[in-house]
Amino acid sequence: MDLKKLEPQPQQIELAGSDGNKIIGWYFKSKATKPKARLLFFHGNAENISSHFIALHWILKHDYDYFIFDYPGYGGSEGEPTQKSTTEAGRVSLEWLAKTEPKTPLVIFGQSLGGNVALYTAATSKDIPVCLVAVESTFKSYRKVGQRVLAGHWWTWPFQWLPYVVTRDKVSAQDHIAEISPTPLLVIHGDEDDIVGIENGEDVFASAREPKKFLKVPEGKHIQAFTGHNAEEYQRLFLQELNKQCAPQPKR
Repeated sequence: MDLKKLEPQPQQIELAGSDGNKIIGWYFKSKATKPKARLLFFHGNAENISSHFIALHWILKHDYDYFIFDYPGYGGSEGEPTQKSTTEAGRVSLEWLAKTEPKTPLVIFGQSLGGNVALYTAATSKDIPVCLVAVESTFKSYRKVGQRVLAGHWWTWPFQWLPYVVTRDKVSAQDHIAEISPTPLLVIHGDEDDIVGIENGEDVFASAREPKKFLKVPEGKHIQAFTGHNAEEYQRLFLQELNKQCAPQPKR
């Protein structure tokens, strides 16, 4: 995609991380004078915001704004990517959104590895009100998803122990998913995801407390609910959940 021809053009935002390093993000503004909500987008492991932003670009025409940022060491963001630094970048981004338009509802959305970071951020940032947490193609344990990926291929099966040595779950959603409640949680996963198998999304759902909802995408591949086969249907279902959870409540 030619970013120069993109409409609307994003506003580049520079935030200061807790360590002083620069965090780069793009803010996409809908045409609405007042957006229905603002989404904080935690992207996946590969590449950077220039390739991931498109997954939510369709939502602008429905009067929702969104902000996507790069983790330390990704794109123009400074520093080194670690479990700790990525979660801190998520917290800084959430704080910025909350401060700039405090009366507009906030949504946390994460894909793949970003889903784990999003879950952790939501669970440990209860001081900032969020109307919905949604994750797609994600997992609850860095170690477990690594072990499952290795176990899925005969040539890597003997090395299933490796993720337990090279990764840690200290700064992970694993032990915190239940703490997201009472904020609603939407878990989206394709049943043909060959990168992060659907059993990982089922683990996330099982660990969560109500209110929660699981949206299975038949024939769905990795992070393709909104861009792959039958995308318009899953966009509609996501909007339905957003409108339900984030719409202003009538006064009694």
